[in-house]
Amino acid sequence: MRIFLDANVYFSAARSPQGGSSTVCELIKVKKLVLYTTRDVLHEAERNIRQKEPISTRLRFYELMTTLNAKIVAVGKQNAQLRFAKIINKKDTHVLEGARVSKADFLVTLDKKHFQNEKVKQTNLPFAIVSPGELLKKLSKS
Repeated sequence: MRIFLDANVYFSAARSPQGGSSTVCELIKVKKLVLYTTRDVLHEAERNIRQKEPISTRLRFYELMTTLNAKIVAVGKQNAQLRFAKIINKKDTHVLEGARVSKADFLVTLDKKHFQNEKVKQTNLPFAIVSPGELLKKLSKS
């Protein structure tokens, strides 16, 4: 199973070791799921952690990056915007493109407003967009 995490999931996992995002990260390690990301997603997560959280959260983020061993895929921002700008905020197109390029089964995000609106839902994307909780439910059934 291929998983692509949005920056907010990394942020949440680093911030709250007991939360759903952390549990997803632990299951990725235990079940040996294949995790994909992009440099932009990791930079966004790190930038937000640096701006909003104490050093302990940043250290946990770095630890997660080391242990999760995510495969980094390259994403062209122009291609992402051309492909997805009509269905999602321009600043989020690279996330959809990263999930598409990595051939992810699931894009995991906490951003329901931008990623689970009607335009996105009506688009025939080759991956499911789920919250950490929804992914945990799906993984517990398999």
